[in-house]
Amino acid sequence: MLTGSFTFVTMTYNLWGAHHLTEREPALTDLFTTRPPDLLATQELQPRSRDLLDAAMPGHDRVHDDFPGWGTQSNLWWRRDLFSLLDHGTQDVGILSPDARLFWVRLQPAADGAPPLLFSTAHLTWPGHADEQADGVNRRAPQAERVADALGELAGDGPCLFTVDINDIGAPLWALGNAGFLDSFTALGRTSPVTHPVEPMPFTTTRGTRLSPLGSPAKAIDWIFARGPLATRTSEVVEFFSGGNAPSDHKPVVATFTLPATQP
Repeated sequence: MLTGSFTFVTMTYNLWGAHHLTEREPALTDLFTTRPPDLLATQELQPRSRDLLDAAMPGHDRVHDDFPGWGTQSNLWWRRDLFSLLDHGTQDVGILSPDARLFWVRLQPAADGAPPLLFSTAHLTWPGHADEQADGVNRRAPQAERVADALGELAGDGPCLFTVDINDIGAPLWALGNAGFLDSFTALGRTSPVTHPVEPMPFTTTRGTRLSPLGSPAKAIDWIFARGPLATRTSEVVEFFSGGNAPSDHKPVVATFTLPATQP
């Protein structure tokens, strides 16, 4: 039995960069005013979508830092009445995109006795990157290994959440699992529903991808992983449309965790 436990809701969301952002802004605002999480990790962030999230979640704080990636790749939000910021940073784990890093914050939960929580995110390299197209070598497995090593140094045996657009369905997931990270669906004896692409997508006007006439297959590539003294309570891939529009081409993943103040 958990004593003095602390339960919170976490979301990870790929915001799809600037694609059709003007058309998607009302749906994004509707999503985050309807169901703001306690912790939010984003990928494919833009300064404009960052400002939109700030306005939609006035009770949240995020990282303010001069490193450009906090405005053009990822940022992390938390409810200020539930968490306070202890530290933050980035680490180069070999992701092939300008200013892409492992982004992390160390948060102190408001509950008495709760240990600090390491909360982090990354967007691993797309398989269509020119370097991978040229040599056929998977970049994501070694990136996941470097993420696991970095988080091991940052969090030790303490509670750690890693959220990711992993852009893969195999090797990098295994790397994280073998490093002790458990995704929020496996933890509950389930498999993840599809997270990408959103269907129907009103903004899709052509068939296939940039590299192939084949349509992007349905797959789960957005994940919330936990390691350390965290109990997974619920896990969900959110189906959300507003006025007929989707907020992104990815679906948000939401999980509820309990952090024990004292060990059972």
